[in-house]
Amino acid sequence: MGEMTSWERVMSALELQKADRIPVIPQLTYAAAKFMDMEIDEALDDFEKQKAALLNSKKLGGYDGVYAGWEGSFTLVTNSLGAPMKKYSDKPPSIEKPLIASKKDLEELPEFVPASLERIQTNMQLIKTLKLEAKDTPILSYIPAPFTLASLILGLSEFMLTVMRDKMNILEDLLQYTYQTTRAFAIAKAEAGVDMITIADPTGSSDLMSPKLFEKHSFPLLKKLIAELQEKKKRIGLHICGNTKPILLKMAETGADYLEIDSKVDLAWAQEAIDGKICLVGNISPTDLSIKPPQEIKQQCETLLKKMKPGFILSSGCEVAYSTPIENIQVMVETTKALK
Repeated sequence: MGEMTSWERVMSALELQKADRIPVIPQLTYAAAKFMDMEIDEALDDFEKQKAALLNSKKLGGYDGVYAGWEGSFTLVTNSLGAPMKKYSDKPPSIEKPLIASKKDLEELPEFVPASLERIQTNMQLIKTLKLEAKDTPILSYIPAPFTLASLILGLSEFMLTVMRDKMNILEDLLQYTYQTTRAFAIAKAEAGVDMITIADPTGSSDLMSPKLFEKHSFPLLKKLIAELQEKKKRIGLHICGNTKPILLKMAETGADYLEIDSKVDLAWAQEAIDGKICLVGNISPTDLSIKPPQEIKQQCETLLKKMKPGFILSSGCEVAYSTPIENIQVMVETTKALK
């Protein structure tokens, strides 16, 4: 088999076909700033700086796909809707306080219109310029799951109480609002030219939410959203952090084209559990990537690669931290080349 382009390599994995080697796509956005001696907040509203950092990171790392983003997609959307945001030099920004505290507050939230929101348009410009300049390379981007976006808008603690006992009678309307918001965000990304859209649903993790509550409240929205977005002829993935072993089969039932699995779950077990029918992405620990020496990361990659069958993309288990040395990204790619 001759050498493939990154595009061919990734598409082969999504089709569960053997490639010239296992593709590598680290979940790496704002960490790219570190490799240019840039602080994260320097580029928050500057797509040119974001683009330069992301392309530099890909060049240094040699990996196969670029995530077009900077801070978390749920933070970006919630901030664009009016929530105050705290910025940092060495970690991604965070929402300072919930956007709403009552049903009346929810009713007063504006419709999410991407074309009218400056920070959302920064992300659209990033997608467009990366698509033009990163030849033969898939461009990926995150959107928040409706369930997770709802938890940011209402505040995680209040949201978890609401999911269990909806005293304000707000949950249905809130999830409808966040569904329409995430759908609009995803369609804007698709129109900007993104190739792969990953829906991030950390609030759905079994570390936070019981599998029954995930199945009742998040799963139906994910399944509906994925089906709608696949009509746009884009590859749609699902990312849920932490322990997803109890909900893995439901994740597969959403119809996603690929699943990003965190380091808490054995990937070989996961591949067997879903009968190898969906591409899996993961799952080197971001903590290990940030603090372990390259030789140890190499050993982890070798162990994982030897267990996995076609239909696999080597990645971090979650977002790559700002403190991560580029050598630990490089060794992921080097290991796949050595074991092809």
